[in-house]
Amino acid sequence: MADRALEGLRIVDISEGIAGPYATKLLADTGASVTKIEPPGGDVSRRYGPFPGDTPDRERSGLFLHLNTGKRSVTLDVAVTSGQVVLKKLLAHADVFVCGERASTLKSWGLSYDDLKSEHPELIFAQVSPFGATGPYAGYDGNSLTAMALSTLMYNTGAPDREPLTTGGEAGEYVAGIHLWLGILAALENRTKRGGGEHVDVSMAEAVAAADEYNAAMYAFQGAVRRRFYSRHIFGYPNDIVECADGHIVLIPGATGFPTPLTVETLSPMALLLEDPELNKHPFFLSGGERMLRWQEFDEMVHPYLSSHTAMEIVMTAQALRMPFAFVPTASDLLQDEHLHERQFFTTIKHADDGELRHTGAPFKMSETPMQFGPAPKLGEATAEVLTSDAGYEKDDLTVMSDRGVI
Repeated sequence: MADRALEGLRIVDISEGIAGPYATKLLADTGASVTKIEPPGGDVSRRYGPFPGDTPDRERSGLFLHLNTGKRSVTLDVAVTSGQVVLKKLLAHADVFVCGERASTLKSWGLSYDDLKSEHPELIFAQVSPFGATGPYAGYDGNSLTAMALSTLMYNTGAPDREPLTTGGEAGEYVAGIHLWLGILAALENRTKRGGGEHVDVSMAEAVAAADEYNAAMYAFQGAVRRRFYSRHIFGYPNDIVECADGHIVLIPGATGFPTPLTVETLSPMALLLEDPELNKHPFFLSGGERMLRWQEFDEMVHPYLSSHTAMEIVMTAQALRMPFAFVPTASDLLQDEHLHERQFFTTIKHADDGELRHTGAPFKMSETPMQFGPAPKLGEATAEVLTSDAGYEKDDLTVMSDRGVI
């Protein structure tokens, strides 16, 4: 079995929830040794579902099992002084310290970057929080929804006469987690070249705002505020999710679908898709502006074709004509997708309580050092091993700490 890219890298992670654990999941799956420090009651995500049979069980949370593959779990209360002492001993053997607390909380615990950098000058201090470690909002609470709202992405999503909308799921948390992972890798590369640790400070709100496609640039260059216009791209129509005979598809003709300029020698792929070459002469096929301004009429024109064809028929024909149409699959559809099956996107991991479970696999592939996935840990299963081998405690010490609720 090939070595993995990050083998030998040692991570101590006290973050909970999604963003920090997702970053350390990516590190663990690529070979890093990740010690997940959990409060004695467990990471908060252990209390979130989905659970088998909808029965809460801290060892069987689907969210926790997904976010913590290949890690070791150590229970330790880092909010108390004795727990902080233990944590600092673990950091003496770590390359990266990952945390998800606000700067004020870390400061009160004596675990801020400034508190640790003199004692651990080579340590990468990686922090993810709702609004970053500095600034007027540094002490505010937040989550994916607040990040989406403050990024302007929500302001531009939805019907013009309705309230702003966000996407489903926890997109902001995962975007922040990816930025944290990237920041850690960059800091490690810098340490290799020049030596010295540093503070990687990720604001979830800024991480999401960095995905702003045009809004800030449009305002900066033109003074224009982009407003909501359903969920469509502002520079072309159609560019939307539409209904067809058996579900929905993503309808994006793009530049290929409506060649510009359209001449008598050019046949529009959209006209071919709609099985009517005469549409080449229609104003909607000659002018993007006409489609934008009269989009309801365009929708009426394409409705008979869409309502009489299945998603498979439409998408396969559109792709053959080099237009980037797509299916809108359910989770069941996705698990049966032949493309993902051939690329082995889903993987099977054996868990102690539930046997083999299917998980999403590698978000990117590496030819020589492929990702590998171990099961998520049971709460505190590595506490004794880690505290005796890495921190030098004796078994009697662990008994005292357990009796005092520290581990």
